[in-house]
Amino acid sequence: MFKATHLLVSRSQSTPVQLVKSTEGFFLVTEIEWQRQSKPVFEIRQGDRFFCNGLPILRYSLQPLDSETSQNKSTSTVPSS
Repeated sequence: MFKATHLLVSRSQSTPVQLVKSTEGFFLVTEIEWQRQSKPVFEIRQGDRFFCNGLPILRYSLQPLDSETSQNKSTSTVPSS
């Protein structure tokens, strides 16, 4: 089960992600990547440097989620009848 631990924040959107240790830092795994078991696109390396597909990117930040928010972000809701 996907459990978001942080939000990857850009100027236009916030994406729930789960941090997974890598050799150079952490991969930022989205729920879709987790479901598809695909390689994560985003990575954070030493010095809080962000990368997308191996290329450095700017104007992104990482915000921790508290455990209650994390559960709400990663759980799908089904309308009741």
